[in-house]
Order: sequence, then structure tokens, then C-alpha cells
Amino acid sequence: MRTSAVAGIVFANVNDNLLKKLTTKRSMASVPFGGRYRLIDFALSNLVNAGVTNVGIITKENYRSLMDHVGNGIYWDLDRKNGGLYVLPPYSTGGAKRYSGTVDALAGAKDYIKHCNSDYIVICNADVLANVDVSSAIKAHIKNEADITVVYHKGTVFANSGETMLLGLKGDRVTSVDFDSEGGAEAAFSIGITIVGRELLLRLVEGASEEEYTSFNREVIAKKIKQLKVCGFEHSEYVAFMNGTDSYFRASMDLLDADVRRQLFNSERPVFTKTRDDMPTRYGTKAIVNNCFIADGCVIEGTVKNSVLFRGVKVEKGAVVENCILMQETKVGKETQLNNVISDKNAAIGDNMVLKGTAAKKFFIKKNQVL
Repeated sequence: MRTSAVAGIVFANVNDNLLKKLTTKRSMASVPFGGRYRLIDFALSNLVNAGVTNVGIITKENYRSLMDHVGNGIYWDLDRKNGGLYVLPPYSTGGAKRYSGTVDALAGAKDYIKHCNSDYIVICNADVLANVDVSSAIKAHIKNEADITVVYHKGTVFANSGETMLLGLKGDRVTSVDFDSEGGAEAAFSIGITIVGRELLLRLVEGASEEEYTSFNREVIAKKIKQLKVCGFEHSEYVAFMNGTDSYFRASMDLLDADVRRQLFNSERPVFTKTRDDMPTRYGTKAIVNNCFIADGCVIEGTVKNSVLFRGVKVEKGAVVENCILMQETKVGKETQLNNVISDKNAAIGDNMVLKGTAAKKFFIKKNQVL
């Protein structure tokens, strides 16, 4: 299959409201994760690893940080004369306001969809953390002669499921779609990746716009489940949804599990990101580090346990950091104690301080905040 036969669309601002502390000044897609990545890296890498060379990113607001990160797409091999990476700014079909849902967002990207000259479109959400074999999903879509293919995972449904589709399956065929689970139940649920023919997508979006629908999942796929051939493709490996600060923290801590790391950072399907040359992390003679995920450029002279440290973090002598996520360039002063803390970029915590959250409520430090 020619690489231009498939194009990708990524929703950058999906569920920003569920992760407010980290999306006040950035989109969900540009939320930092795992020491050196942004959430959009996983969606872009899933597409690129499947041979997709034409990707449109639908933005809504707070996308300056995202544009700085993705640039012209060079780190994903998307800096191309034909195809490549497109940032699709907010546009409403009414012309007076930003889009109000996924139908409106897709309608605003109609020109991109029309001119991408692809047979199939892979629609992805940026709030899902997973390394998905999109190539196999596309092949299954074609083999099944499906109108729509929904990539799903079988497991425990999370709370705040929102637009997540709970699927009834008979073999590969999706026979029913439900929503609004309270969480905790075992089910097959969509993981934010949908494959659909380009011409069909244009017809569905045009019809939904005329009906003034807002949700592509609820009001298009679910309502046409008996009219269209909707199939499922199972992703059986690790999946996490960024539906709140707790889920973000749990997913970050999951990186301390070797099995999770193997599933997320599959050597056959690498996760690409914007690179930054830096020195290796340096450890002081009295530093103690145990069970941590640490990026390059850090300086650690104190104690760090069960934590995720991004690039350039500095932990001074006598400081103790446990169960924390410290983002890029965070500074931790001498003899300071941190436990269950999330610090955004460029935070500075002074000497002899004690900051402790709980398992239920993490202590959050804002970007550039000085304590």
C-alpha cells in the first residue's frame, strides 16, 4: 500500500478541561510526559511508524507550546515537500467562535481532508498514552472491508470516560456503542484511534454539520452503527488516559514498571520527540537514587526515590524527593523534602522546605513558580 494512501488527524485539545492544572497555558497534546516527551509524541509516532507521512493537527487554543514542540515535523520525518505536518488552527463553520465539538472540528479541517489525497484517514486523540500498531489496524480495516474501524482495549473502564465508546462486539464487528460508564467495569473501550475512508468521512461530517451535531463518536458512529460496517481492532498492550491529575500521576509512575516501559517504548515502533543535546545526568558522591525514571542533563546530589525527573532537574545536597514528578529545569534546594509533588517546568523550591501531598491529592507547583 502506498504511504500516501493514509493520512492522519490528531485532536490536540481533546479533554483539556480534565487536566486543568497542566493545560492552563498549553494544549493536552503538549503536556510533558516521561522525562522528555509530550503527549502528542505518542500519537505522531503511532502514525509515522505505520508509514503515514501526511498528518494534520487540529488545534483549538493554547497551541503556541505545541507549535514550538512539533515545528515543521522534522523529528518525526514529516518535513516533506509532499504531505508532511500541518497545524490546523481553530476554525468554526459559523465563523464567529471556536469549534464546539469533534464534528465542528472535522468540518473546520474539511479542506485538509479534501486535499490530502488519501484513501483512509486515521483520527487520533492526543490524551491517550499507548504504542499502537496502526499499520496492522489499517490492514485489518481493509481486509474487513469496514466503513469504520475503532481501535479498542479490553480492561477496566476509567471514570470521566466522556467520549470514550464502550463497544459491544461479535467477532470483529461492533454491534453496539455505549457511553457514560461510572468507571470500574470491565469492557472493551475505544482508545481514541478511529480509521475511516476519506470520502465517507467527508459525507458523514457534512451530514452531521447540517444536523448541527457536535460529537462524532456519539452522534455519528453510535447512531449509524446499524447502517455502517463498524469493526474493532484490539490493542492488548498498555493504555492510559489523561482524564485527570491522578491519572497523569499514575501513568507517570507506571513508567517505573519495566513491563510498561517495554510496551510503551517498543524498539520496533519507537517513540520520537524533539531532541535536545545535553550532558548526561551527574550524580554526587552522596546521592541516593532508587527506582526512578530520569532524563539527561540532571544534577542529583540528594536522595531521589520512586520519581520521574525531566531534563535539567537539580536536586541539592540533603534534599529528599519521593513519589514526585519534577518537570524540566525544576530546582530543589538543600535539605528540602518533597513527597507526592508534581512541579511544572522551571519551578524553584528553596532550601529547608517540606512539601507533601497525599496519595489522593498531589501538591502541585505551577510553571515558573518560586517557593
